[in-house]
Amino acid sequence: MRTISIVVLFFLSSIFSLFIDGKEEVNEATIYFSSDSCLKINGKTNVNTFDCGFNMESFSDEIKVSYKAYNSSIKFSDATLKLPNVEFNCGGKAINKDFNKLLNTEKHPEIILRLKEISEIDDNDNSVTATVEIVICKISKTYTVPISVTGKDGLFVSGILPININDYSLEAPTKMLGMVKVSPQIEIDFSLKILKS
Repeated sequence: MRTISIVVLFFLSSIFSLFIDGKEEVNEATIYFSSDSCLKINGKTNVNTFDCGFNMESFSDEIKVSYKAYNSSIKFSDATLKLPNVEFNCGGKAINKDFNKLLNTEKHPEIILRLKEISEIDDNDNSVTATVEIVICKISKTYTVPISVTGKDGLFVSGILPININDYSLEAPTKMLGMVKVSPQIEIDFSLKILKS
């Protein structure tokens, strides 16, 4: 579930289309999230579904990134986002406790997201492909994710990333003597508005 954070990385992918100048040199940009942004993890059990929303107000500071633009892609050398586990709200104290227990928050308090690369924007469907590294409990996995990019007054970046928590050696909790089981398959669902400082 830590992978929720992953969502936030995607915001970065679209903003950089604003800064591409066609030169293969290192560039820097400063961005921030609008309060209109939304990030959550969708999960399910054999009984019902649930979602854990991230507190976007915790991203009050500007974020600086370094990147290099090529003809058909942008590669990042410094685009890291840290998501505190305690900023996720799953709707109640009990499930929040389970969420933090699952992620071993006491030992590993945050999820680390690193944007590695994005493809050139396809003008036909306003989409890009992002390569993102996610670190949960010191285990790193890399994903390729399709992302939709729209908007002129800032950029709206949205998408859904499916993840298996077993890939991070996380064990889905069970309740009521094992009768209620959480699926290891979750979705990172994000809709982020990114603004340039």
